[in-house]
Amino acid sequence: MPFYEYQCEACGKDFVLLQSMNAKAEDTVCPYCSEKKAKKLLSKFSSFGGEGSVCSTSGHSWGGG
Repeated sequence: MPFYEYQCEACGKDFVLLQSMNAKAEDTVCPYCSEKKAKKLLSKFSSFGGEGSVCSTSGHSWGGG
């Protein structure tokens, strides 16, 4: 099952859930306020490769010494 990122339109908080690929945003409950007003966000892509790779979600440089 993949992780999905959401933002609650009721309280404005962002959260991440491990959900089935069949899960719908309108059925997703906010863990902060318990409202069903979640909007699915576009997840950031990250890649871990060989020497000098950069993780695009944090900008951290890996390896390359």
